[in-house]
Amino acid sequence: MYSDTYKNSFATDVLEYLHLLKISETSNIGSTTDYSATVTLNDDNKDIEKNSISNNNQNSLIPTSSSAEENTDNETINKDPFLVDWNGDEDPEHPYNWSTPKKTIMILQVMLLTAVTYMGSSIYTPGQEAVQKEFHVGHVAATLNLSIYVLGYGIGPIIFSPLSEFATLGRQNIYIITLFCFCIFQIGAATVKNYGGMVVIRFISGIFCSPALATGGATVTDIMKPELVPVVLGLWAVGAIAAPVLAPLLGAAILEAKDWRWIFWLLLWMCAATLIILIFFFPETHHDNILVRRARRLRKETGDQRYYTTAEKKESELDMKSFILSSLYKPIKIIIKEPIVLAFDVYIALCYGIFYLFFEAFPIVFVGIYHFTVVELGLAFMGFQVGCIFAYAIYLIFLSKYLAPRFKNGLFVPEDFMVLSMIVSWCLPFSLFFFGWTAGIHWILPIVAEVFFVINTFNIFQTVFAYLGMSYPEHVASVFAGNGLMRAGFASAFPLFGQAMFNNLGSEKYPVGWGSSLLGFIGVGVSLIPFVIYKYGAFLRSKSSFTN
Repeated sequence: MYSDTYKNSFATDVLEYLHLLKISETSNIGSTTDYSATVTLNDDNKDIEKNSISNNNQNSLIPTSSSAEENTDNETINKDPFLVDWNGDEDPEHPYNWSTPKKTIMILQVMLLTAVTYMGSSIYTPGQEAVQKEFHVGHVAATLNLSIYVLGYGIGPIIFSPLSEFATLGRQNIYIITLFCFCIFQIGAATVKNYGGMVVIRFISGIFCSPALATGGATVTDIMKPELVPVVLGLWAVGAIAAPVLAPLLGAAILEAKDWRWIFWLLLWMCAATLIILIFFFPETHHDNILVRRARRLRKETGDQRYYTTAEKKESELDMKSFILSSLYKPIKIIIKEPIVLAFDVYIALCYGIFYLFFEAFPIVFVGIYHFTVVELGLAFMGFQVGCIFAYAIYLIFLSKYLAPRFKNGLFVPEDFMVLSMIVSWCLPFSLFFFGWTAGIHWILPIVAEVFFVINTFNIFQTVFAYLGMSYPEHVASVFAGNGLMRAGFASAFPLFGQAMFNNLGSEKYPVGWGSSLLGFIGVGVSLIPFVIYKYGAFLRSKSSFTN
């Protein structure tokens, strides 16, 4: 017997393709509950075990997906016994029914994948000055390696997010293939001989790192039942925020011991280790793809090509040209036509841009004023980590004390998510003013500002994405892809003008005072958006052609 833990992993896919492994699905024909998979390793001295299938069994395949629709499903089965679906609500292969340890391992793997690829953006920053000297480029040009990477993972979701929704492709293949390509490009970054090549490599690396950021949340929703999705998504987001603020510390430590090229060797080793783990221990989570795999095995094992899934049939009829064009222009179309989407995209993009602007402001404050070393500068980012803990705690309290009772009493509306957004909205401008005007007093005060910044940004992300997902369920992939593109645009642009802005607006005593205040005043304006949506969101949704 082959352990369910490893079934549908990339490693088993390869072994099946090479005919070194056989996973039997015929034991499920005629069964609604037993979903054990029989596996036989091919060996020159052994015959492959074959299960005999009676005609009665072939005609009694039960593809029920919901006990509530049992009668309807049974009628469908009688009409088409070759339609492959779940064997009832308790089908153990459905990700919802996986054991808690297996789900935990899967979530940890998604967090690890997100972390190691997300680190790629900021792990470079400690070595930026060394790159300037080696390639004889200016500060803005050297900063481009941070910006172009961020731009890459904003563009990537437009390509990879739609692909990951294909039942015949799934999420696992996207993760592993792109991570492998990402690893290859880190070798290029570590050995590149000219600056132009480095910029190109960083851009392509950003594109290949994007699936974890764009699709990681979808993997969480594949695995967790709806009532637990917000909690687990919040935990995943903690890891996503923690990664780029931990990366400068790792990069600084490597820079102290070696040189800037070893930063990319470290990134390669972390990603390669993650790749190996995913190859062996990351089974497919996309519901339709799991059924497609089941149908493929049945076709192969029985020799009967009539077994199919609903998703396979739909995709075979899909106009690929229209699909590709829609994937490219629909995110932009929704941003233009939907004031709710546009407003929140600007809000989140501003938060994201300011977050990456801190990578320019921190050296001015902590090195220029407090004379931190490069490693101590990396430690200065730990305020964001502390902020994540407080932010997640606030989010859990909001879910349990406010949202859960409203769900239970049938009073919930999407605008309820805005309550938390309104509560934390003041933290954005406060953190910017506090950061700008306390720099020079004591080094702990700017770090305290980081905590307030993350409390706002984390909870804005969680509540806005939940609101948009519930408001635009039929177009959620396009809504999030457009949001990611705008976020990346802001985040890639802000570091490029950051140093010039602070230098031109700053004074000797307060070098980031007025620069941070300028952003703080803008923050006051965008902080009003949740209040407006709370009051008028339902009306705006009722007038939209994209909402449900």
